Amino acid sequence: MMKNKSTLAKLLAEEDIFVVHKKMDTAYFNPKSRELGLPIWKDEEMTKDIYDLMVCHEIAHALWTPLDMLETAAVRKINHSFVNIVEDARIERMVQDRYPGSVAVFNRGYRDLTAKDFFGIADKEVSELNLIDRINLFFKKQKVEFSADEKVWVKRVAETKTPNDVLDLAEELYAWMAENAPEENDDDNRMIDPNGESSEGDDGEETGEGDAPADEEGDEDGNDAPTGDAGDDGNDDNNSNAKTEEGESSEEGGLDSTGPSGPPKAETDTDANNAGEMLVDKNATERTYGRIPALKDNLIMPFSEIVERATAHYNKSDSTNWVNARKLEIATLKDDSKKTVGYMVKEFEMKKAADQYARASVSKTGSLDMGQLHTYKYNEDIFKKVTTLPGATNHGMVMVLDWSGSMYDNLKGTLSQLFNLVWFCRRTQIPFEVYAFSNHPSVCDDYSLPHSGPNFKAGDLALNNFKLLNFFSNKMNVKDEIAMMEALWMIASYYSDRDYNDGIPAMYPSFLNLGGTPLNDAIIAMMEIVPKFKRDTGVQKVNTIFLTDGASHSTPGVYDYSLDTKTGEHYKITGRLRGNIIITDPKTLKSYEVDGYNITDGLLRILKDRVPDMNLIGFFIAGSGRSGRVDKRVLYNLQRDLSIDKIMEQVRFMNKNKFLAIESKGYDEMYVLPSKGMTVENDGLSDDLVGASKAKLKTAFGKSMKNKVESRVLLNKFVKLVA
Repeated sequence: MMKNKSTLAKLLAEEDIFVVHKKMDTAYFNPKSRELGLPIWKDEEMTKDIYDLMVCHEIAHALWTPLDMLETAAVRKINHSFVNIVEDARIERMVQDRYPGSVAVFNRGYRDLTAKDFFGIADKEVSELNLIDRINLFFKKQKVEFSADEKVWVKRVAETKTPNDVLDLAEELYAWMAENAPEENDDDNRMIDPNGESSEGDDGEETGEGDAPADEEGDEDGNDAPTGDAGDDGNDDNNSNAKTEEGESSEEGGLDSTGPSGPPKAETDTDANNAGEMLVDKNATERTYGRIPALKDNLIMPFSEIVERATAHYNKSDSTNWVNARKLEIATLKDDSKKTVGYMVKEFEMKKAADQYARASVSKTGSLDMGQLHTYKYNEDIFKKVTTLPGATNHGMVMVLDWSGSMYDNLKGTLSQLFNLVWFCRRTQIPFEVYAFSNHPSVCDDYSLPHSGPNFKAGDLALNNFKLLNFFSNKMNVKDEIAMMEALWMIASYYSDRDYNDGIPAMYPSFLNLGGTPLNDAIIAMMEIVPKFKRDTGVQKVNTIFLTDGASHSTPGVYDYSLDTKTGEHYKITGRLRGNIIITDPKTLKSYEVDGYNITDGLLRILKDRVPDMNLIGFFIAGSGRSGRVDKRVLYNLQRDLSIDKIMEQVRFMNKNKFLAIESKGYDEMYVLPSKGMTVENDGLSDDLVGASKAKLKTAFGKSMKNKVESRVLLNKFVKLVA
């Protein structure tokens, strides 16, 4: 229901307002953040009609009630409840004028509220209530009696057009009631039906048409309360403003009932505010709301900048011999991988072709097959046939690499896998992009997220300070590609060679420092990057791959407004996200319930909805140290619902097969890779096979090729996906 009402509120407001349901006593609207807050109401107390009424009412405030209205009333010392009642009448009339279908909503909603004694009149005679209370009930769809003098005030309330009209009238009405004691005049008592014209009292002299009670069927689509002009449809000078719900403090300041002391009092307004609490679920679970933010333009460091800066750094290095040796290793690695990558390209093309023919359709044409014409006496199938091959799906790849400090022992293996994947995409002309994410201060020197500015709004999820490094792209030339591989390999070699006594390796440039694990932030970034990649390349299906060795850093919180007396308005970040989180995607307009202790899975779900034609694959590198030992606790943290026996079974399987497929709520497929299984096999045939038979050589070659293919675990899985 909450999701449906959010949609209703957006439609009525004619803008993408932010609708939240929070543990609070009354509704509100924040005009700065464009946030409509609704209480979490009890299911047993809240009917559909009451819910719709509340939404319509609050949207009317959002559209036409200025933020400073109650403040102005306080300054002028106008009674708070009088302002509420007159303003409610004005804005509810205006929303019913704009949306005629809402008339029935208000009729039914107030009928249900009356049945729950929302206005505290069950044990009272309505005719004995004071004027302001009867006016309140009248505009809340009740039948009420007024004297001739009182009808003048009812008419004036119905004809208010602007917030200033409301304030002036509330002030005048209060003064008039204070000066005039109630006087009964049976001759002047006439009942006004808020949904019809008018009728006499019990003497039955005259009855207007269309005066059926509000709780009868025929009234649900009846006319609104008597009005003068419909007003200016809200397009007055105050339309751009709004206020919080009656009696609630806005961010600009609140208001107590500061009118003149003593009577009159609007008891129905007070009773309604108190009764509203009975509808609220006091035991509801607190919710935190956040919205997917837009990203700044300088989030990505382009590959051209990385190559230029890294090349300049190593050209100035004193460790020339060490640098040249690492460059030679890249050349050797590429040469050794040529045959294996070529073999996988051939297998890929064969699998793709076989799949196409398996899905081929054969149909007859209207032309005779002259080669079959001689069989016409016993064969009806003498027409030419055409075989239609389904078009092969055009694939692309976006890979997101964890560039955190914990990856240092696994960098060589990971980069070897990555290089093979890049070479494969080159050979098969598959568009691709490779990004690494890092939050190291030296990497993020020019991407410090501000607490203000056009990129972020109140209600947006706050991001960690992070940066994406565009390591590889199909748009790179071969020279830049090799230079990038050399630069990254030197970083990996620095960590693997630093304990050796073969000279001091060259320290890598600081802008490529390993940092933390802002995985959640990278997932949010992909919500913009992957759709753009798909548009730019024209691919039909994107394979988005995340490779990491740890869980994401926590998300800082949600942006909100704060008023600084020295610097003026600025943004602040609320507390960290915990418990039940509702995240809204402004692109798809969908809302997602997310576990605050596992936001990653929720963000992955949002990413999948952003890019429907996408395979979302996760690779998790498990293992610590150079031995690559996998601790069972790693698998348990990924799958807390599994028994320890099942976990140990998985450990044994992974050690044997160099990978483990596990279920994931976020990824389409997720694999756990032991760090010791990241090494790429490039060994040739053993020297012992010199002079061996052809059969033995064939068997040895097949085994060797199988090991080479299986060792390229990232490439192997990717080929199976796209084939």
